[in-house]
Amino acid sequence: MLFHKILILCLIVMPTFLHGSELLSPDLQRENMIYQQNLSEIFEGEQKFVEYKYGKYSILEIFDDENDSAVLYLHGRGLNPNEQNLANPMRIEMSDVYNTYSIQLPVLKKNSTYYEYVNIFYDSDERIKSAIRYILKNNRKLTIIAHSCGVHMLMSYIRNYNLSPEVEALVLIGSGAVDKGQKLLYQYPYNKISVPILDLFGENDFHLVLQESRSRKELIKGTSKKSRQIEIKSSNHYHDDNSQEVIEIVKKWLSHR
Repeated sequence: MLFHKILILCLIVMPTFLHGSELLSPDLQRENMIYQQNLSEIFEGEQKFVEYKYGKYSILEIFDDENDSAVLYLHGRGLNPNEQNLANPMRIEMSDVYNTYSIQLPVLKKNSTYYEYVNIFYDSDERIKSAIRYILKNNRKLTIIAHSCGVHMLMSYIRNYNLSPEVEALVLIGSGAVDKGQKLLYQYPYNKISVPILDLFGENDFHLVLQESRSRKELIKGTSKKSRQIEIKSSNHYHDDNSQEVIEIVKKWLSHR
């Protein structure tokens, strides 16, 4: 018991020690609560733990030996890899064609803002890097689907590292979302991306997502001629009760890419 408490304390303070006191540490207590409430009993696929630079995190996996391509899903701010709006239906309904993986990204306390979350992107960088490594052990190709803050975290990873050549497409849902009165603190590194991008957003999405949609459309054209932007009518940022249309659009685009 004493060893367990010491280990948890080390995991909490280590990122701050390594990266400077101005950076936050992920809320491991909340992450453990998410695991207990949402991930400890999974009916579709398996829940596993992947070790990475700062400890370990949950990954939900649906694997079939007959598939050799994978999808990695990155959830939105403060959510979990099995949240019901997009993560759960996406990882299950994409599994007829792909091996699917959905990871627990780092979280902070409830109501934390984009500006606060930027300070734990160093942690999500390492989770995404290790997840890609884990997935490519048993898959030949990979598509990454990211929603909301998951897009921020994916772009931080790309900014600080390079996409593996096995990554063949990116799907960005609700790209560029920040809190009211805030703005993106750095430009997305589209210049480092050379694969097709599908940019999806809802007709009733957040203000900045809508405001910057034309600019994003021009930027994704530079990554590939197959990149495309689609607005989903009557849908909001979370695509409440609208996951089927999102999945159908993603599947169709990937099949014709």
